[in-house]
Amino acid sequence: MRLRLWHQLFLLNAVLVLAALGGVLLVQQQAFRRGLADYLNTLDRQRATAVAGVLARHYRDVGSWESLRQRPRVWLALVGAGLEREDVSSGDDDRPPQEEGFPPPPVDDPPPRANERPALPDDFLPGRPPPLAVRPPPRRPGGMDLPARLILLDREGRHVGGGGVLEHADFDVPIDVDGRVVGHLKLTPLPRLRGEEDVAFVRHQAWVAAGAGGVALALALLASVALGARVLRPLQHVTDGARRLAAGDFSARVAAGGGEIGALAHDFNRLALALEQASRARRQWIADISHELRTPLAVLRGEIHALEDGIRPYTPAAIASLRAEAERLGALIDDLYQLALADVGALAYRIEPLDLGELLREATAGHAALLRERGLDLRLELPEEPMPIEGDAQRLSQLWGNLLANAARYTDAGGCVRVQAQRLPASWLIHVDDTPPGVAQADLPRLFERLFRSDASRSRSSGGAGLGLAICKSIVTAHAGSIEAAPSPLGGLRISVCLPRRGVSP
Repeated sequence: MRLRLWHQLFLLNAVLVLAALGGVLLVQQQAFRRGLADYLNTLDRQRATAVAGVLARHYRDVGSWESLRQRPRVWLALVGAGLEREDVSSGDDDRPPQEEGFPPPPVDDPPPRANERPALPDDFLPGRPPPLAVRPPPRRPGGMDLPARLILLDREGRHVGGGGVLEHADFDVPIDVDGRVVGHLKLTPLPRLRGEEDVAFVRHQAWVAAGAGGVALALALLASVALGARVLRPLQHVTDGARRLAAGDFSARVAAGGGEIGALAHDFNRLALALEQASRARRQWIADISHELRTPLAVLRGEIHALEDGIRPYTPAAIASLRAEAERLGALIDDLYQLALADVGALAYRIEPLDLGELLREATAGHAALLRERGLDLRLELPEEPMPIEGDAQRLSQLWGNLLANAARYTDAGGCVRVQAQRLPASWLIHVDDTPPGVAQADLPRLFERLFRSDASRSRSSGGAGLGLAICKSIVTAHAGSIEAAPSPLGGLRISVCLPRRGVSP
């Protein structure tokens, strides 16, 4: 089964969101575990510093560490006193539950001041037995209690108290008494969270993060569905329009919005318009060609029937009339063939160095008799210098012949045809002007369309099929030039041809 585009977008978005959430959750859990352990270690270092202060005061009162070596419970009591002082100074009112056999702490005694040593029982002094009940230091669940990780060493580095691993200790607090270091209190860090309560807490945080990630995933997928529908809806309109075009409906258009899909819709509408115009032009072209071919054929058929029925005598004039219609039909077929070759790029051109002035002189000389027969005067105005170009002599002669024949055909008797050439910085500009009648301004852009004629003044009665200027445009384009039509200063039509000079970049 082939997935549709919005299905693919949805799956891609889901995979990306899952991958992003999974990565974020993994990093968050690792950072949370490491950060929590670092936070607890930082708190324990602060507590260890407070314990070091209590131990320094005890050493100042007692003068040695022997009482701690002989009485481990005194060590525990001093550690507890230091931890209580740190908790009180930090504003921590949470106190651990009392263990059985230990009396609760006094509630009426105010907390010790910062410059005041903690009140210890007199039983801690040398020569007195240890107290029967001493409140132990607060303990943390899961084997992470601070006293179990503290190590007290004397100034010679011998063990005094504590149960931590000396090799793993990474925090050292020198115990200073009156400017003299009498010992070191070391602390081993929490290696990792492994107690049941700690693991449960981390697991709870993981579930909370996973739940939040699931909600985010669901919202992202819902948003992707809505966004995909919104984005792909105009694309579906383009698809439907393309199907209509493929079925031959060139009037299909789609609504164009913004963005890339809107630009695609604009391009689709331009394509549909071009296809519609091309289809209309093709139908018009076929109709015009049929009409142009039917006219000489109808004349030939009528002439032949008249000869067969004896209505028209079989004379040389009748044969000449038949030959003229046949030549007209042949010329039309030749023009159509040349245009077809130009459309497919198969019209042969032999490019070589030429003198454009010589080609113009030969073309005007060849059409001088025709122009005189029509009662037209011919004027040729060329520069005295050579006019070098690169082109096909045969095609360019055909170009000038068509332009002169067109002027002779559509210019009233008694007028004139003028051919002018002038030099431009990178090209030669040739004007072919004639006298009235002219062409309407609205018809000038269409003169080079196939089978187009301005019926108001240059009608079919003058002859021609409207292909001559279309062939001229194909020849000029093949020579990297341009051709335009404009009103002539002489009152008729001006055809301007611009061809690049040889050896000069346009």
